[in-house]
Amino acid sequence: MSTSGKLVGFYGFKVCPFCGGGVEYAGITIGHIFPGAHTGQMYLCGRCGYQGSFIIEVDDLKEVNKIEEDCRQRKGDGTLKVPSFRFPGNWIWFWRGVLVLMVVSLILGLLVNLYRIVA
Repeated sequence: MSTSGKLVGFYGFKVCPFCGGGVEYAGITIGHIFPGAHTGQMYLCGRCGYQGSFIIEVDDLKEVNKIEEDCRQRKGDGTLKVPSFRFPGNWIWFWRGVLVLMVVSLILGLLVNLYRIVA
């Protein structure tokens, strides 16, 4: 709680380090380079598409506005670049395609086995 009587979030504000926008918690991930490695919590920025575990946490809304303004200024100067990696917006279609291929291969495998039993 703040001394001014206004309620502040218990954990403060979570801010994107590239654009100053708000980030959303995306869960805990397992490493992609080292599959057994735990890489920590992942956050997603809805504004610039940043995906990563490094974020800025602040307690005051004025600090959020300062960070946002600083990010905007540094992007204008060219000293801050938004990360180039993003998941495609239509990634869900990829996983749907994978699911369809798995179901088709399962059905074909069952038909082949059934044919071998009958023949």
